[in-house]
Amino acid sequence: MDHRKALKFSTDRALGLLVLACIGILLWVVDEVLMWDILPDWLESCAVAAVIVAGTLTAFCFAASFMCSAAVAAESLAAGAAGEALPRPRPYSRKIQAGIVALGLLAGLSLYGFHRIDVLRARRAVEASRAEDARKYNKTRDELKARIPDVVQAFTPDMVAEMARRIEPEGEKAIADMLLAIQSSSPGNPAVTLMVKAAPPYAYQIARGHGARRDLAGQVTYLDRTPLIDLPSVWERDTVAAIFKGAELDVPHGRSGAFIDTRRPCAWGLIRHEGDVVGVVMLRSN
Repeated sequence: MDHRKALKFSTDRALGLLVLACIGILLWVVDEVLMWDILPDWLESCAVAAVIVAGTLTAFCFAASFMCSAAVAAESLAAGAAGEALPRPRPYSRKIQAGIVALGLLAGLSLYGFHRIDVLRARRAVEASRAEDARKYNKTRDELKARIPDVVQAFTPDMVAEMARRIEPEGEKAIADMLLAIQSSSPGNPAVTLMVKAAPPYAYQIARGHGARRDLAGQVTYLDRTPLIDLPSVWERDTVAAIFKGAELDVPHGRSGAFIDTRRPCAWGLIRHEGDVVGVVMLRSN
């Protein structure tokens, strides 16, 4: 067996596999330490498997190279003892220095390229997430809007007349039961809120249904009432005033107020009594 050829073959293969292992280590540092997402999940799994195989083969090649080096060294010692001329070692080539510099530049360019890929993938992931969120938001909002006509029709004439009277304590149980029934029977179990006009000095009151509760005075209540002197923001103040005048408005996504909150999908319907709007029922996704 020619140990010199075996040494050259194993060393060359070990160096080639070592380059692959260095690339794998570079990817691992980028992925684990720098937290850059540069590869799809399936390709990342393949890269991990390739690095493991390359590392294993590199270890075997280095072992073979070490054994061949020992054999060549033994042959050289034996030849020297016999007086044979030994081949002179090749001088250190400048090509190796240039190769090391080139590898350094390649590593730097690779890191920069990986960073740009990570930024691009992160940007695309954010855009995809926003698009998916918008799709879900619009889908849920459309479902709630489709539910509104049936919700408005569910209120009986007596309930509507009670809203026109600002909801007296004697009539709040029926309205509270209806609000809870709407919530329980609607897909997604949305929050149901009712806004009606209030007696002075208040402008509006917001009502939410609950089970029978006894307050500190011993009176049983069925609604959580929030009286409002006025709405805190100008846009909501103008919007609600227009709604109670019968306007059909669409509030942009992301607005937040005391009654209207479009950060979550929502829809509302107008409850009329003798042609006038006496209440606004709101469905808001949970």
